[in-house]
Amino acid sequence: VPISTLQFGRSETDAIAITGMSAYSNGFEIFVTRLIRPDAPGFDEDRVPGAPGGMLAERQSFQISLQLSDGRMVTSGRQYGDAEPAGPILRSRGGGGTSHCLLSRWWAWPLPPSGPLEFICQLGTGETRVGIDAQLIIDAARRSVRVWPGDS
Repeated sequence: VPISTLQFGRSETDAIAITGMSAYSNGFEIFVTRLIRPDAPGFDEDRVPGAPGGMLAERQSFQISLQLSDGRMVTSGRQYGDAEPAGPILRSRGGGGTSHCLLSRWWAWPLPPSGPLEFICQLGTGETRVGIDAQLIIDAARRSVRVWPGDS
């Protein structure tokens, strides 16, 4: 999907951005990068005895959600079972990184309806929104190639 980096915003120590997307015939993948300032404590810092216990947990948690052009909100969460979900889903698909850089992947299903698509990042108590025209994803999905024809 042809997009530029979509920066959610930054604080004194953190910056989170959508750094890429891939479209498939049935959904799309979102690549999120989170950076921690080099001179700030990283994700793997040991807790300091007597320090507030929630600081490390707060540093590690953020949520991504979507607002579709038809008004539906899609929050990240886990759907269980083999049945097709009743509505849109957004699911973390893992990631990795270093003490100061975290790369994560998110799977969204199905393809969004055409129109504005907003990505929402909640970090701590703050919320930031960035958006694109969903047609970029839809067009890229149309160009996708089935690797093994005949598989559904």
